[in-house]
Amino acid sequence: MALPGTVTAVSGPARDPWAGTLAPGPPLVPPSAPEAAFRDAMARLAGGVAVVSTLDAVGRDCGITVTAVSSVSLDPPLVLVCVRRGSFMHDALTVADGWALSMLADDQVDLARYAARHRAPGDRDDFSRWAHRRGEASGALVLTGGVAAVECLPSDVVDAGDHAVCIGRVVVAADDTTGERPLVYVDRAYTSLGGTPG
Repeated sequence: MALPGTVTAVSGPARDPWAGTLAPGPPLVPPSAPEAAFRDAMARLAGGVAVVSTLDAVGRDCGITVTAVSSVSLDPPLVLVCVRRGSFMHDALTVADGWALSMLADDQVDLARYAARHRAPGDRDDFSRWAHRRGEASGALVLTGGVAAVECLPSDVVDAGDHAVCIGRVVVAADDTTGERPLVYVDRAYTSLGGTPG
């Protein structure tokens, strides 16, 4: 029996008086790399040059130069191309029934620059000076002077930051392209595998 004025010890684990009194803070998120440094780093990554082409919402041919291109899967055969969200090409690809991806040859620098040019509202593309044909599966222009070309049906569009990743299922791989060496883009310049700048 405890005497008056004494404290009786209670058995069991000691209780932390501060436990549960402080709300956990938000997780620490490291800042993104500065845009200029990121651009400089990615400019060092050599990439093949291609033109993605399709028909816009009113049936006009359009195409842009792209280097963010990759195969995704063999079964089914899938490729991806990245385009800026809100651009005319993004709008065209999201409503297109099909599109083509023409991998350029190292003698097609003028074509690469043409398709990469700035467009004012209402500008139209005219690829008539370069060898091409209408894709039977996609309806898009296939630029046959390149080293390879594929026609795709839309598979998925995934938003990723300020760009969209457009994934297409390859239904035709062209067998009539005439280019020999691929065009490459690195250090903000066109070049070839032989090292001759474009």
